[in-house]
Amino acid sequence: MNIRIGTLKKEILYLFNIHIEEDFPILIGKLNIEHIKNEHLIDYQKYGKYLPEILAKPTYVAKHPNKSSIEYIKEYVLYKELVLVAVRITKNKIAFVKTMFIMSEEKKNKYKKGGYLKKVIEK
Repeated sequence: MNIRIGTLKKEILYLFNIHIEEDFPILIGKLNIEHIKNEHLIDYQKYGKYLPEILAKPTYVAKHPNKSSIEYIKEYVLYKELVLVAVRITKNKIAFVKTMFIMSEEKKNKYKKGGYLKKVIEK
């Protein structure tokens, strides 16, 4: 069973020259959760409950340089950590959380240097 945990907003996609007519849901399924737990268990235990918050109020968004995923990145200043949630859009225009993990500062700097990272301005 898939659970809706966020909304992919057209304004986010416009930052990457992807134009859609309307927002659509971001879902997470049992297999996606199992993948995250298998690959990034400690990160999931610490930040899994914040997935909706990360998707609703990211600090940055990025388009993965080699894959088609949109990455929501939330900076948790208190812990000095960046949490990345990768979302992929299916051909049927359904967005799924694919993975989640703590992002290194090195990766953030690489994304910045490559022009992939966009700061999100809260309204």
